[in-house]
Amino acid sequence: MPEIDMTRITDNLMSVYNYAFIDAMPYGFYKPNDAMYVGVKLVDKMYHCPKCKGEFTVKYRNDNDGITYFSKSRIAAQKKVYEDLGLDFPANWELMEQPFTYHIIGVCSECAKKDIMESQEDGQHIYNLCHELHMQDELMAAKAKKYMTNSLQKWLDGITESSYLMQFDLSTRESLRDLICAVIMQDTKAVEDALQEYRDTIQPIIYEAKQLLEKQTPAWKAKVAHSCSLPDSMSDEEYHEYTVAFPDESSEGQDFYMEKSIEKERVSMFLNQHRLTSLEEVLMDAGFHEEWIDMVVDKGTSLTK
Repeated sequence: MPEIDMTRITDNLMSVYNYAFIDAMPYGFYKPNDAMYVGVKLVDKMYHCPKCKGEFTVKYRNDNDGITYFSKSRIAAQKKVYEDLGLDFPANWELMEQPFTYHIIGVCSECAKKDIMESQEDGQHIYNLCHELHMQDELMAAKAKKYMTNSLQKWLDGITESSYLMQFDLSTRESLRDLICAVIMQDTKAVEDALQEYRDTIQPIIYEAKQLLEKQTPAWKAKVAHSCSLPDSMSDEEYHEYTVAFPDESSEGQDFYMEKSIEKERVSMFLNQHRLTSLEEVLMDAGFHEEWIDMVVDKGTSLTK
């Protein structure tokens, strides 16, 4: 497995997908000022689905002494959401003193299955195709790591005597890495099969999305999936450590659909982004995982007991 200093293809795909469909703002390096931002004692967010009347809450971590900075435009938007929900919005002085819940109105994943995800309306269907493509990109990356780990595990399972491992140089991390890479390279059929399945799956998705995109307007609105376990920026201008709220580790990663403006140019960029095409690319993209060294060391330890 050659060591080449390159950006992971799946990382690029994720970045471009986020640029096209999720909030994409520049990163800032300064503390928000009072003229543009409002400090809020943010503790959680509550999702509301008007279709099924369902609600669920995700707690935020207590970062930055419990204060998250909202851009004033985001505060104004929250006031409108509170109004739509029939809730009383806190007074300005209460925002930094009293626990604040960030409310979101959209469509839960179960309700989305019934209409949004099956929609044939061009604008929504283009997004749905791109979301499926994104899921296939991520799945291919996950499969690559899984099957490479399986190859190593299968090799280790076949070793019954410590003397077999002693023929290899296991004295340094580099020598362990070389051994592991050599083992994985000898058993790549599962990865190759997954790659072929991935190519066969994404080709018709990309083709259909591009066909629809050709006749689409420069911008349109569609319901876009947002993972409830991802960080949220409370700034409409730029994000930084003071404006980003991180969900608690126990939060579930379910999707919630919210309306968002989508730009044709960004979607085209995502569809045309280079994807994994060869075994070499897959292996390099998967990278090397430290847990593989632990697997070899643990095997050696178990045989010498």
